[in-house]
This record gives sequence, structure tokens and C-alpha cells, in this order.
Amino acid sequence: MLIIDGHLDMAYNATYHRRDLTRTVQELREREDPAPPRGPDHPDSLRERRGLEPMGKGVVTVTLPAMRQGQVGIMLSTIMSRVQMPGITMNDGMRTQVGAGAIGQSHLFYYQALERLGEIKFIRTLADLEASVKAWEHPTPQTPVGLILSMESADPILGPDQVPQWWDWGLLSVGITHFGVNTWGHGTGTRGGLFPNAYPLMDALRAAGMVLDLTHAADLTFWQILEYWDGPVHASHCVCRALVPGQRHLSDEMIRALTDRGGVIGMVFAEPMLNPAWNFDHPEAWPPTAKRSMKAAIDHIDHICQLTGNCDHVAIGSDLDGGFGRETSPVDYDTIADLQKFLDMLERRGFTQEQIAKIAHGNLLNFFRRVWS
Repeated sequence: MLIIDGHLDMAYNATYHRRDLTRTVQELREREDPAPPRGPDHPDSLRERRGLEPMGKGVVTVTLPAMRQGQVGIMLSTIMSRVQMPGITMNDGMRTQVGAGAIGQSHLFYYQALERLGEIKFIRTLADLEASVKAWEHPTPQTPVGLILSMESADPILGPDQVPQWWDWGLLSVGITHFGVNTWGHGTGTRGGLFPNAYPLMDALRAAGMVLDLTHAADLTFWQILEYWDGPVHASHCVCRALVPGQRHLSDEMIRALTDRGGVIGMVFAEPMLNPAWNFDHPEAWPPTAKRSMKAAIDHIDHICQLTGNCDHVAIGSDLDGGFGRETSPVDYDTIADLQKFLDMLERRGFTQEQIAKIAHGNLLNFFRRVWS
């Protein structure tokens, strides 16, 4: 069955972690760079003047061949760079918005290069979307993965006047904030709302036809966006705060507000999102050791379905390899191809084939069909 993954960080993985995502998972696991030495390799070496150690990338699980194997045929994948001072656990941010914009351009160039190679196909219109769905009815090993371009943190957009250019480049979905405080407002792990400059940015995004992603919005930011924005909204990769504590997740009130606006919520496949003993507001040592199976995501799906009275607002937004690897993924997961096993788990849990199809691809298809229509 076709799966649409509502959130992947493919360009980040390829550029920041130097991964050739056109190769198989096994090839990359065999050739991954070793960890850098933690001390100088010569008594006179300047390596003694070290800064923060780079973030661990974990064991790779997502590549384009693995996606084809698992019929993950359409993805929302990100331009992902934010303005953030480096910290102990988060040191991949940029110190300036200009720097974040440069990284964002590199991610865009990566996707353009993949399309040139025939590995992916940009989805910019309703016709593109339908063509990609049709191509995955009878896929081949060469069928390109469809890309709906998203942005996680709007820092690479240097101002409202640049929004039309990003639209022309294929950008459709934008999350204004990310971790910490960025150019536009408060995100995950902070208290506060939008800055005044976020409002003309939203005006430009609305005029262009963009979608807003409410993932990684601080609580006040979330409600300020919903109060001001009259366009389509979704949460590409979130779970339920009622089941796992922490501001990173959606409260029941947020879920109702988002789904009342026709939004779709993508389930994340990561230990800190699925383990009720983990609290994003008071985290233990990172990364947490995986203890939960993929079945834990079904609890969040069921919770949203019970709140809304239907199965029309849940999807997959796996975030796999999104700053973590297999060590922090579900214990019964090895590569992204295993998302097909998750569909079998839904059936064993009692979901009908119609409901499973909605979760796998139907709800996101309907969402973007409404957006483009």
C-alpha cells in the first residue's frame, strides 16, 4: 500500500551527515564515517582547541531505495536550518539568519540535484500529485519518490519579499518556528509567542498559497498562529500530550482546534515521542534508549480518533533519521521499509482497510487536494 511520510529531513541527512541517500541502507551502514577522535592526534595539534562535539547521527535507516522497498512513494521533506546558539545537545543551528538562508539554499539544491538524477519528482500542483499517486500504482525500482517541499523553521526565508521566490522553487509547507527562539518567534522548549515580524511573513505566505505547519510551535505561538492565520494548517510530526508529557506534543485542546480546521497530524516514530516516561520539558541524557515498539504510535492514533470521532485527521510523519538513528527508533524497526509492517499492526489492532488507507496516504492526499483546489 502507498505510504506518504509527512515529515523527513532528507537534505539535512545528506549534507550535514554526508550520506548518499541513493544507496541502500546496508551500503551506508558499512561505509559510515567513524566517530571523530576526541583528543588531538599530535602533541602540537590545534585540535586541543575544540568546541562542542558534533551531534551524533545514529545508525542510518532511511534511504531512497529503502523507501521504494516500503512503498513510501511520497514524502514531505524539509529545508531545515534555524538560528540558534549552540548548546550541549543542539549544535546544528546557525548564528545568523543569513547563515540559515545559505544552508536552506544548499538543501534546495540537493533536492534539485536528486530530481535531475531521476531519484525524486517535485510535486508543485494538484496534477503533479495525481501523477505521482498514479505512478505508485505500479511502481518499478526506478519510480521517483514524490517530494512535497516543506520547511522546518522559517529562518531560511530572509523576509516576506522572498516568499514568492520560495514558492517558485516548490515550497508549500512552512513551520515558522523550530527548537528554541528563532527569527520569528518561540518554538519548542521556550515560553513565548510570535515576534511582530512574523505577521507580515504570514501575510506573504498566505498570499502565495502556503500551508502552515504547527509542529514545534511554543504553546502561545500555536494559539497566536491559529488566531491570525485563516489558511490551511497541519502538524506534520506530532503526538499527544495526554499520553506523553511535554510541550513538544499537542494537547487535546490543540488537537481539536487543529482538526476543526481540517488539519492532519503525522505520527512520529521516535522513543522520546512514544515513551510516557520521557518528558521533553525535563529530558534525561540524550539520546534515550529505545524501549517501545511501533505499536506505541497506534495509541496516539487511537487517542486522536477518539477525540475527533473519526480517522480523518491522522497520518504518518515519521521524522525517522531526523537527528537520531536506529538506536532511538522503535525496537521492532530497522529501515523505513518497515512502515509497511506498521500497517499490518493497525489491522491487528482492529482498524479497517479503509481506515488504514486513510492513515497510510488518504488523509494527506485529501488535505493537499483541498489546498491545491
